Amino acid sequence: LTSSNNNTWKGEMKAFLCTKGLWTIVNGSEKRPDDAAKSCSKWDLRADRAAGELDLVLSSEQRTHVEALISGAVMVWEKCENEVHRHHMNSFNAWDDFFYIRKQPDESLSSLIARIEDSMSKIQELRPKDTSSPYTIKDLDNELVCMAMVRSLGEEYSHFASSLLLFQSLDKEELKEAFLAEE
Repeated sequence: LTSSNNNTWKGEMKAFLCTKGLWTIVNGSEKRPDDAAKSCSKWDLRADRAAGELDLVLSSEQRTHVEALISGAVMVWEKCENEVHRHHMNSFNAWDDFFYIRKQPDESLSSLIARIEDSMSKIQELRPKDTSSPYTIKDLDNELVCMAMVRSLGEEYSHFASSLLLFQSLDKEELKEAFLAEE
């Protein structure tokens, strides 16, 4: 897992863990048994195996975020997902990359379409997964307005633009306030 391959990694890792009979532990649906020591011992062994498999496929950058959690496969999986989506800057960068896509001179149109679709899937993957508050057109509008605001700044505002990307979230109202304060 790296900061740029979450879509592919997640699907492949889930499939791999399924083939090893470990996915139900990682996704949290299989809980540690309360009863016999033998059942607990078997479950603990499988949980350790799942955590080890996850650890083996993490980049060193991602591994630093989960080192303390290695004994809990569920926590490792959740922490990996949270770290990949942690910064709103990933979303901003994904949109920026999307709008800068240009056909290369030696590139086929089908290859261009594939790059565009891949770029959009990265954007979609970065959207919040909270089902109690689903992602809406209003959220998309907010992201696009924020992106336009930051990208519209000229070179003389490069330090200001960089400071905006340090905000906890890219919210239109917060950006407006920052723009007015900068003026």
